[in-house]
Amino acid sequence: MRLTRVTLAVLLLVAVTATTGVAWGRSEKSGQGMSPSQAEQEARRQTGGGRVLSVKPSDGGYQVKVLTPSGEVKYVFVSGR
Repeated sequence: MRLTRVTLAVLLLVAVTATTGVAWGRSEKSGQGMSPSQAEQEARRQTGGGRVLSVKPSDGGYQVKVLTPSGEVKYVFVSGR
């Protein structure tokens, strides 16, 4: 029982650090002027409230894949400046 609790605690710690980027040395700002979360917000604004599927650094900004409210998948480039 104790081993199960320890294992679950370790898995939870790994999951939390992996999703925040701390475990892999990633910073919130990838060298651009804006963070990935700011790029997500901008892409949602540009697509009328779409659901962000992915955010990838690209050419001084971010390429954001968005599922629009009408069901289309769109790629939005958000400048990092």
